[in-house]
Formats: sequence, C-alpha cells, structure tokens
Amino acid sequence: MQLNDLLADPELGLVLLNGAEEMARSVRGVYITDLLDPRRYLHGGELVLSGLMWRNEPADSETFVAALVDAGVAGLAAGTARLGHAPPDLVEACRRHGLPAFEVPLTVSFNTLADRIQRRSAPRRELVAAVAGGADLDQVLRMAADELGTDCWVLSAVGWVVGGTADLPEETRCAALREFATGRFPRTVRPGDAHVLWPVESGIEPPAAGWFVLARGDVADWDEEKEAIATDLGTVVALLRARVDEARRIAGRSVEAALRRLLDGTSTQAEVAARLETAGLPTAEPLRAVALSVGDPAESTTLLREIAAATGMASVTAPLGEGATALFVDDAAHLAELDALLRRIAAETEPGLGKRRMAVGVSDVSPATALRGALEEAGYARRLAQQRRGRAEVVAAAELASHVVLLASAPDELRRSYRQRLLADLIAYDSAHNSDLVRTLRTFLDCSGSWSRCAKQLHVHVNTLRYRIQRIEEITGRDLADFPSRVDFYLALELDREPAE
Repeated sequence: MQLNDLLADPELGLVLLNGAEEMARSVRGVYITDLLDPRRYLHGGELVLSGLMWRNEPADSETFVAALVDAGVAGLAAGTARLGHAPPDLVEACRRHGLPAFEVPLTVSFNTLADRIQRRSAPRRELVAAVAGGADLDQVLRMAADELGTDCWVLSAVGWVVGGTADLPEETRCAALREFATGRFPRTVRPGDAHVLWPVESGIEPPAAGWFVLARGDVADWDEEKEAIATDLGTVVALLRARVDEARRIAGRSVEAALRRLLDGTSTQAEVAARLETAGLPTAEPLRAVALSVGDPAESTTLLREIAAATGMASVTAPLGEGATALFVDDAAHLAELDALLRRIAAETEPGLGKRRMAVGVSDVSPATALRGALEEAGYARRLAQQRRGRAEVVAAAELASHVVLLASAPDELRRSYRQRLLADLIAYDSAHNSDLVRTLRTFLDCSGSWSRCAKQLHVHVNTLRYRIQRIEEITGRDLADFPSRVDFYLALELDREPAE
C-alpha cells in the first residue's frame, strides 16, 4: 500500500498537509502513539497515527517530527479530536523535515484507518484472528515462524525467555539483551548465528520492563514481506502482553489494599492471608517480600512484575509507598536462593535502566503470619540499597545485621540533620581553606584510630596527622579519643557516602 492509496480513499477523507511529491511512499505498517519520542517502537515504513496528546507547546512539534523522520516512517496522520486541527507548528515541522502528513477528520477513527492498512497484510489478519480466537503466545509464535520460515522468540528485557519455538542458545540470549538496551531497531544480533531483533510496540516504561522479538536471520537479507510480518508479530505480541499485564494488575489491586491496611494497623494477618489466597498464593507456604524502587511507583511496579515473572516463582506485585512490593511464595529451599537470583536478574536489567537507578530490598524467609515484619524488613533493605552507588543494587535482609539498619530506617530529614550537625563545620572549613580534614577524619576512623597506619595511607608524617586531628577537634568541639565521638563521626561519614538525591 502507498500513501496515495489512502489519500484517494473517499471514505477516509484525509486532508493532505505536506508531502504531495512523496505520495508514492510504501506503507509497511501502522503505529498509534502519543509519545513525544516514539523512535524506540518504530521500525521504519509505518504510517504513524497520533492524537497529538504529546503537544504542550509549539517546540514539541519539532521534537516529535524529528523523531519520526529519524525512525524512517512513511508519514504522519494527525488526529483532530484534541486540538480541532493540526497546529501550524506541526505542519511547518513536517515541511521542514520533508515528512508527508495528513489530517484525519473527526468522523474517522484511528481504528478505521488502521484497519484499512491492515487489510493489505494477510499475515496480520491471521495473527490477529488467532489472538481474537484465544491463541496463546506459543501458538502465535509458531504461526509467525511458519510465515518467516525460521524460529522466533519473545524475550523480556529483564532476561527471561517469555516464549519461543526452539531452545535459545545462552550466548544469543545474552547478546540480544545487550543489543535491546541500545534502543535502535531492527538490528542483527551476534555472536553465533545471526538473529534479527525488534521491539514489542507496547510503550512500557521503563524500557527495562519491555519485551522484544528475536528471529533467526540477518536484517540485511529481509525483504518487505518479512519486515511486514515482523511488524505484525510485534503488534500482536503487544496485545498478548496487555492481557498479561491486566491480569497482573487485577491480582495486585486487592493485595495492595490489604498490605496497606496491614502496615497501618487497620487489617489483620488473617484478612491479608485471605487476599493472598484469592490472588493464588498459598499462605501455608513460607514467603519473602521484595521492595523495589526506580524513582516512580508506577514504573517500579511494572518493572518488579517483570522481574518477579523472570524468577519463575509464584508471586504477586503491587505498588506500595515510593515503589513496589512483591510477595514470593515457594518452598524454603527455593526462597533461600531468591536474593542471588535477583542479583543476576538485576545485572541483566541494568543496561535497560537508562538514567534510572534501581534499588531492591529482600526480606528473610518468613511464615505468612509474620508478613508485616517481612514487609518492613524488605523496605529497610531497599533503603540501604538506595544508599549504595551502583545503578542496580540488591540488598538482602542478612546485610541489615549492623549499624546500617539504623541508617536505613531513620527518616530522611533526621539523616540530613545528623550529617549536617556533625560535618557541616568541617566541610565549610575545607572549602574555605582548600584543606582535606574530612578525608583525614574518614581515613583515621577507617584505620581504627591507628596513627601510623593512617599517616601511611595519607602519605603524611605522623606529626602532620596529629596536627590535623587536633584541628578537627577544635573545629567540631569533639574529642576523638572519646569512643562515642568516633562512633558519631563514623555514622555521619557513612551518611555522607549516600548518592546525591
């Protein structure tokens, strides 16, 4: 199908905004989006349909159109329901970038326009019909594999193989995860046999929670028919993903309310246990709680659901507090391995986090009757993970058996106040005099107060070190020969290691 076929269709009534000379462009798919930058989900050759929900100011049109052109789309069809017409800044951006654009009348739905394009794609009709008839992911993948003439798989960006028509070599799985994190598609994955990778068009955030499709072959050898099948498969898998996510949300909603009431003391353990049973978690088995945060509760919940699925354990996930919490139920031996499994998954997830930081806290293995304690333990462990500098940190309950419990559980305001009270004068002095007293104090305490060892590490004479410690005592009014003072400073310096918010 070409753009001029759509323009000539009287039932559609499209209005040409730009690109009369480009109407011979082929349309190899359709993608509906209201993202300001949807490049991640575009393969090239699509007609992009947008209701312009992304437009908050005229400059947004330049950003949006530049992204579409960079992705190699065939054209843009702009809806009029929100703004009443395509704004002049959008038309001008399309003209400047050479992007063909239409205005879609209010009387024509995007579904009608998409269906008109989809009719030209027999594979899509068959795949969509199969999904509508109740086909699962494995059935859809087998159909697509027959069309492509090769094996194909669906993977999650957190590392698990969601479905496939054959065993996937481990080196290929790892290579595909690395390539997916780069964000440009479709692309060929190596080492080993070549595989083509493209995303599932779901708009899931963060991208680390996304799915993608993999098939044997080299993208350089694919013709338009195979590219169309790949686009169709990505869209159909997105429909199946939406079903999975909806089921997860339904299970999580009732559990979320129960957990909140348990933590604020308005619900009993028995009431929560009943909700867990309804969600499919047998409360006769032991459990572990996992708390995760990537900065946004909704994104944290989406990501934790994917990670939970990757473990293969029975679980339910719900938003809670500043992030999300999952409850895992299994036999004690399997649960004991959960923190190690989560660390492996976190390492594979990290490249897809972008600028986000992921902090994960894991409780100890507990009976369902001790659920509240497990939730609090996971929360403390997550706070400790947030204090560390890695981009994907996992902390288990066993690491809480030290002073870090106090640091993790203290309110943010109290931690800032404590650090300020102990260190502010030293930091100010160092800044004003270009000195190094804070580092001297940290090294002295790390050396357990050993003068010779500390002087050696700082590469100074012991007398110089003694002068610096004396100056620290004068500025702070604290005696470093006093053990409680050393403890106070040590804790303040531990807080000073926290990453900036």
